[in-house]
Amino acid sequence: MPRFYLKNWSEDGKTIYTYSLLVSDKNVPYWRKESIRHVAVWHDLYTRKIEQREIDDFEEWFDREFEAPAKPVFDKLLKNEQITKAESIIISRFVAAQHIRTPSRLNSMLAWGRDKIPDIFQDVLNKLNEKLASGSFEREVKPITEETELLTIKVSLDREQSLACVESIVGKSMYLYFVRHLLTKTVEHMYNHRWYVVQVVDGISFPTTDDPVICLNFRSETDYDFKGGWGQKHGNIIMPLSPDKLLFTQIGDKGTFDSLNNSPYWSSLFRKMIIQHAHRFVFADKPQRGMLAVNPRMVNKVLYDEERKAMETWHEENMFAEESLK
Repeated sequence: MPRFYLKNWSEDGKTIYTYSLLVSDKNVPYWRKESIRHVAVWHDLYTRKIEQREIDDFEEWFDREFEAPAKPVFDKLLKNEQITKAESIIISRFVAAQHIRTPSRLNSMLAWGRDKIPDIFQDVLNKLNEKLASGSFEREVKPITEETELLTIKVSLDREQSLACVESIVGKSMYLYFVRHLLTKTVEHMYNHRWYVVQVVDGISFPTTDDPVICLNFRSETDYDFKGGWGQKHGNIIMPLSPDKLLFTQIGDKGTFDSLNNSPYWSSLFRKMIIQHAHRFVFADKPQRGMLAVNPRMVNKVLYDEERKAMETWHEENMFAEESLK
């Protein structure tokens, strides 16, 4: 998560208050003041290996294409200044990137891969094996693209047995493939969104989280979910900008939403949604009350240790698995 974004919740530009939704011990304080440099950080999440050399090209890509261009536009939004259509697209790209590059989205993508990829590969294999059996198979060489080079896939052909085998790993390479595809192709669905800045009412403060972009399906204050999409008509996308401002769009609608500003009802509901949508952390400029009623933390040392170990070993385990498949 970009530091310039988190600094909007920092009084000194260096620290931020953190509420952990998963802790190892009940004695852990509910709110802790921590360095921005050390929160919302996952080392080597995107690091990959090219010809035995580790590179961090994805982090550089995120900064160059999505985050650095957004900083001056964010400054304008925080000052309540109008932005241009080009600047609106910059914000759309930033929001898309922050929606994708979270542990929550990583988990959902890998879960999708474990569930769907075997069936997808099986369909491909069935067609390939039919061609092998009939003797009509002709090797088709397709150019390697910037996306497909990210995938680690091993294809083996046994012409004598008329069988084909496909092996892959549901891990880092597949996640990076999804990220690249979504942020170069699907992201265009975001470009026509019209963004509004919602002002919070006095007495309420918007926090942010480690999963700050909410794709909302809203039916009523008691009937909503977070399963919306980037281009789902009449759906909403919201993202906290600062303790007193929220980025908002209603997809496909170009009306005004002035009624959301300085509204006790909407400010309270938006705050509740932000906290409910958090994955493991809520961040704020000062400790907030009522957290247990909205999203109570879980004390589970086993799960806490498992998650920490998974993060620490993510890079090495994935690099080893991918090398073993080659």
